[in-house]
Amino acid sequence: MPDSKSPHLILTDRGLAAELLERLVVPILMVGSVFIFGTVGFFIIGETRWSLLECAYMTSITLTTVGYGEVLEFMGANARIFAMVLMWTGMGVTLYAVSTITAFLVEKNLRTMLRERRMEKQIAALKGHYIVCGAGKTGFNVVKELRATQRACVVLDNGEDRLHSIQKHFKDLFYLCGEPTEEELLRRAGIEKAAGIIAVLNDDSHNLLITVQARFINPEIKIVTRCTGENLEDKFFRAGANYVVNPAYIGGLRLASEMIRPHVVSFLDRMLRSKDQSIRLEEVTLGAKSPWVGLTIGQTEVYRHTGLIPVALKHPHQEEFFYNPPQSEVLCAGTVLIVIGNSTQLEKLRRYAEA
Repeated sequence: MPDSKSPHLILTDRGLAAELLERLVVPILMVGSVFIFGTVGFFIIGETRWSLLECAYMTSITLTTVGYGEVLEFMGANARIFAMVLMWTGMGVTLYAVSTITAFLVEKNLRTMLRERRMEKQIAALKGHYIVCGAGKTGFNVVKELRATQRACVVLDNGEDRLHSIQKHFKDLFYLCGEPTEEELLRRAGIEKAAGIIAVLNDDSHNLLITVQARFINPEIKIVTRCTGENLEDKFFRAGANYVVNPAYIGGLRLASEMIRPHVVSFLDRMLRSKDQSIRLEEVTLGAKSPWVGLTIGQTEVYRHTGLIPVALKHPHQEEFFYNPPQSEVLCAGTVLIVIGNSTQLEKLRRYAEA
């Protein structure tokens, strides 16, 4: 459960209170003040000749412009002048209140505000989640894969239409509307506790700014960013990105692979796009407390425990992957295992790796 004193929750509660104050409380208080002013004014002018109920009734028919042709008994010039002032003042206040409340109900009703407030509280409670900056076509596919592999994510975009469109495809999707390059929005998305951030905006400069902001706020976060410029990759790496993806480069490799190794592409496609989205090519890192640290692959009996066979691995002191590792290969803390399996098998592997 999130801490009741979390700065995210304080910000959310203040934002909700401020909007309620601006949209509802202020116009209601204005109408109430005019009503009290009119009632007390008639009562004073009448010098106790009229009861508070009669004064309140006269104020009500004045403010609502109903009239009924009724006036208080023995109304003199002072009372009539006061009634005229009340008519014009009250009419303006009433019209303002009605238009403000109507706009609130039409544009953004209370239910929507409460739902967004509840969602921001849930976002503040997330830990080890992923932040996706951009809700366009690329962002949609990123979210689709994260949801398919049961990873919690928060989508940031400055376009409400794009957010509503992507929300229709994913139930209970967490999102925040605003500029993903703004530090405040990144903090509201929980970047301090996030496992990674994926920047897929169309503008390379915006993705670069997000990379700098993310690395500054959370030095340990994993950053994956989109880059369309051919000569910008080094800048992204210097800014703190862990991985840089060029869609044109990836697309070119895919087109060539379709021609020269179609069965390999078909195999990967079926794994990634199959309706049975539990099968994935996945990675798991051995923790320092894992019982497999210091053992060979054969000694771990990984297949017997998980039903998985490592297809590749990479030790922390190596740059390259070791494909089809032999049973005699010794594992150490930080070794990355690459496997193909379903969510149940992968969960078993993670338990051994993180134990």
